[in-house]
Amino acid sequence: MNTNVGLKDSKGDMLNADQNAEQPEPEDAAACKIEELPDNCGYKLALQIPKAFYGGFMKGHTKRHIEAATETEIYVPRRSEKSSSLIIKGKERGNLCTALHKIRLLVDTLRKKMRPTHFLAVPLNTGAMQKQFLALKKCILEAQLPGIDTDLFISERCLHLTLGVYVLLDGRERENAMKELQMCRQYFTESYKSFHLNIRGLEIMNDNPSSTRVVYARVEAPELQEFADKCLKHFKQTGLCASAESKRDNVKLHMTILNNRYRKKLNKQSSNSFDAREIIKRFGDYDLGVAQCDEVHLCELGSSGKVNYFYKITGTLKFEDTINTNNN
Repeated sequence: MNTNVGLKDSKGDMLNADQNAEQPEPEDAAACKIEELPDNCGYKLALQIPKAFYGGFMKGHTKRHIEAATETEIYVPRRSEKSSSLIIKGKERGNLCTALHKIRLLVDTLRKKMRPTHFLAVPLNTGAMQKQFLALKKCILEAQLPGIDTDLFISERCLHLTLGVYVLLDGRERENAMKELQMCRQYFTESYKSFHLNIRGLEIMNDNPSSTRVVYARVEAPELQEFADKCLKHFKQTGLCASAESKRDNVKLHMTILNNRYRKKLNKQSSNSFDAREIIKRFGDYDLGVAQCDEVHLCELGSSGKVNYFYKITGTLKFEDTINTNNN
């Protein structure tokens, strides 16, 4: 899997946020791994961070600033080296803790400027939902509305709901994300084995139907909404969320029907938006039926072209397994 994720341009000093920050709390797992070197030579910490952060860490005077402020020495592995651990050394253990905290803040800042790599999806590409979607697609295309063509539609094999978006830069972070997802079992404790979804009605993402980029189907699923919001809150505490996710308190449950991004991939010269007024007028109350959600997948963004059934799946949380676990 490609983890060469580009950094967007940043403004200002990325270290300003830590001016009044406290040192990491005692339970910090990384701080607990600080080693005392023999012969009173100080302390050492090997801190694993994805290599995608190295460029931002070495940019300008960032590394030297942290070293000077914490009286530590920090070794950053070359990209050609197999190791992905920063080596922090210093005479005082507290200085290493301070350096660790500054590095964590820097990594968090850099992550928010990176493109998302993965998303948490409820698959809806089943036979019944695919059939309803294709019927709606046929109706819209047969209406021959100006500017509306087949390239705008999502593929029926990719129908899904998105519950979260993340920046996962190496295998270790993907493993951590799956561990966190498994911890979300605690939010699913009822006696049923799946969530019930009603999918009915079309809406747009912005306030101008004459110039929009996305048309989606509304999803009514109170129990799933509660579960999704708890998962969002849980993942926000892990530092793995994409920038937009960290600003939200609730998940907007929706199933994308048309997205201008799909057409842009095929034709970069195409318009940046489309007119959805007639779609909403004619099909705004379209009923796509019901669906069941009994699992969620952690998927690789932009991977629909790599497989022929859905998206490339990193891991899965099955609710039936959750029920069995909770009952044991």
